[in-house]
Amino acid sequence: MKSDWVIWSGCTLLFCAGAVWGGVTLNMNFFKVANIHDLFEIFSCVATVAAVCLAFYSVNAWRKQVSAEADHNLAHRVAVAALKYKENSRAAFNDAQFAITQFKYGREGFPAALLENYVVNMEARLQKNLDARVDFLADLLEARAIWGHDFHKKYDELISLADSFNGAMRAFFHWSRLDPENVKLQIFSNILSRMYLDFERKNWLTTTGEQVSYFDEVTLDADKILSAKLLRF
Repeated sequence: MKSDWVIWSGCTLLFCAGAVWGGVTLNMNFFKVANIHDLFEIFSCVATVAAVCLAFYSVNAWRKQVSAEADHNLAHRVAVAALKYKENSRAAFNDAQFAITQFKYGREGFPAALLENYVVNMEARLQKNLDARVDFLADLLEARAIWGHDFHKKYDELISLADSFNGAMRAFFHWSRLDPENVKLQIFSNILSRMYLDFERKNWLTTTGEQVSYFDEVTLDADKILSAKLLRF
């Protein structure tokens, strides 16, 4: 019963709406062009609107193109800087491995002149690593501002590893050069002792193929994102 009332009400309203619209008279002269001058004005207005729409579309397309190009360039810079930093970090790992192993044997088991020669070369490689770190972090900071903090965090483990290797080398430099009677010698000995135990626990005291691939594994997620951005352009 209620549904019939709804149907009849709808029919009544529809009839009333038809009656109202039927009484409206449209002036067809509105659609007639009075003269050729008015016709050209209509064409001119249509062309102006079309030009505005085309310009708006072109600006949006240009903006997307510029954004994509900037994104691609940033991805390229980050990828190159990350690769350079990763390779220097591998070298830092090898030097840290030598440092803490040599510390375990003691300074007496290595000629002083030869040990100093090793230290000088290690210092040069450490400086290269620090320079690569500065370049990498600068590009990574820009990426963080544009791509967000989540991408930046994907390199945290690599940065932490490299920093620990660099710290081990600095401690080794001091340990190898300080006088045995110097009270600071024990501080650096403690640092190297902790590093030795950490390397021993991770089975890093001898070089293996797994260690080489490990540096790629810790940045795998970031590398995938960079590859996608480089291929998208």
